[in-house]
Amino acid sequence: MKSIDQIISPIAAELQQFEAFFGQTLKAETEPMNSIMRYVLDSRGKRLRPILVLLSAKLFGEINEQTLRAATFVEMIHSATLIHDDVVDDDDQRRGHASVKAQFDNLSAVLAGDYLLAKAMLLIANDTDILNEMLQTTAAMSEGELMQNQNNADYLDIITRKTALLMRSCCAIGAMSVGAAEEQIQRISDFGLHFGQLFQMRDDILDADSPENVKMAMELLPVYQQETLKLLESFPEGETREALKDLSVFCATRDL
Repeated sequence: MKSIDQIISPIAAELQQFEAFFGQTLKAETEPMNSIMRYVLDSRGKRLRPILVLLSAKLFGEINEQTLRAATFVEMIHSATLIHDDVVDDDDQRRGHASVKAQFDNLSAVLAGDYLLAKAMLLIANDTDILNEMLQTTAAMSEGELMQNQNNADYLDIITRKTALLMRSCCAIGAMSVGAAEEQIQRISDFGLHFGQLFQMRDDILDADSPENVKMAMELLPVYQQETLKLLESFPEGETREALKDLSVFCATRDL
């Protein structure tokens, strides 16, 4: 299985551009917010969501400033939700580091999450299509977080709202940013949805917090992995399609 660095080689230069743009956008004018934002930047994860934005854009055109804005937007939204989740769940660890709420305090974490959300909205305020796509997804994510506390909630519905819809939107707005046709946006969105579902299924298997969820995920994961790869067959052959394929396999079989 290829490593992440091997998989993202077709967008290595653009990912560096994203990192620079993301770091610049995160800067705050005052303390202690700027210190918190530096901590968020230093605690970053695999950048899976921006990678999906960039690959989806490159599948249909040339990555541009709007693509970088879209990728930064989704990473800021994702970071904000994680910060808020850690406050709600009283988690002191995030990606092997102290969570923002543990490193600073609950109030600082809530305000930092709010700051990220506001900055994200300002970033793409002039692109109503991307903004509408993401606002609908953010609302659905909140619903998914609440649903997982209900005993009778449907597993697939929860992981779709909680995780997969954001992956879907990453693919959609990446395609939007380069002017892809409506039909192309729909097809890459369908891929993103299935990709997000298999990603969360693998997460649930690795976490092993709920035996019932693990059983469900193990039954469904092979099916969704096959469907995800099948959806890619409709796109032109090339290094970008191959990268999306390799990324799907990596996320379905990873050990962490």
